[in-house]
Amino acid sequence: MIAITPHCGACTVIFPVVKVGPNFRVRVEDNGRPVKGLRVEIGSSQGGGKSVVTTDKNGFALFHGVRPGSYHLSADHDTGIPDGAELEVKLDGPTDVTVSLKWPSIGSVFVRSLKGTIRGPDYLPGQPQPRLSLELLDGSSGRRLKTLQTNDNGEFNFESAAPGLYFLNLKPSGLRDWAGEQITGLIVVFVDRDAPADHLDLDLAWSSCGLSYADRSKCPYSDLQIDQLSGQVLDTSGAAIQDAKILLFDRAETLVERLQSDRAGRFTSTHTLAGTYELVVSTAGFTPLRRTVQVEPAANSTRLSRLTVELGVGGSCSAANTQ
Repeated sequence: MIAITPHCGACTVIFPVVKVGPNFRVRVEDNGRPVKGLRVEIGSSQGGGKSVVTTDKNGFALFHGVRPGSYHLSADHDTGIPDGAELEVKLDGPTDVTVSLKWPSIGSVFVRSLKGTIRGPDYLPGQPQPRLSLELLDGSSGRRLKTLQTNDNGEFNFESAAPGLYFLNLKPSGLRDWAGEQITGLIVVFVDRDAPADHLDLDLAWSSCGLSYADRSKCPYSDLQIDQLSGQVLDTSGAAIQDAKILLFDRAETLVERLQSDRAGRFTSTHTLAGTYELVVSTAGFTPLRRTVQVEPAANSTRLSRLTVELGVGGSCSAANTQ
């Protein structure tokens, strides 16, 4: 559901152009909630000085007497993920203007506590994953609050975290992408005692735009009933995904089947399977799919169902269904 694209030259961001007068307001919000105490900065496109105003309790930063010219507006700090706009300030420009910014520029994971599980892209049942080093950063100031490591199951717990906005900064560790580069980046979390999820449950992915993650509490989950391990792997546009890994684990977390999708995204097992398994479908740059499947061989081999797997990208959920 959520994508992070920090410091990435491969991802182009186009900011909107807003015409304002010398006096205007900027409102910063996160998922509809005002962001208090964040620095909002405007800098002249022609060089020169900068003006910085801190948002009030309602998320507003008020600018007065700005000279005519072109400016870049940003809501950011050294750690954060910025949102911004290009401003054209004119003496006769509109005076009653509120420029709205999202900050962070991506939505946060909404949860009741800062504990949970983070799974790397190559996480497999029954196998330990590299321990991840996490820094807990204050959302408004970027100040480092605590540091800890996940355990072999990817579990962590920042105890007694007060409600508010935070970053989990994933530091260099043994977690690597398909090119062998260490995976780093930021995970944005908003702690609220009324949030529907009581803990974090995240699947990491890695693309050309950087770290992304799927919030499994928002992903639809249901057990699948199939009569054979056969189907197709697609992306969200319906295009076939070649060379996706299809792995099947039994209840003892032992790998019992390993397949790879062909050019058409299709895969078929030649083994006779029956019982309850965990299915993992993954490929570089996409959100992994993890589902419990119940395999019951069909009596009529001419009416076998096929499994369609749709892998999300940019942190969006992956899904599977039978037909």
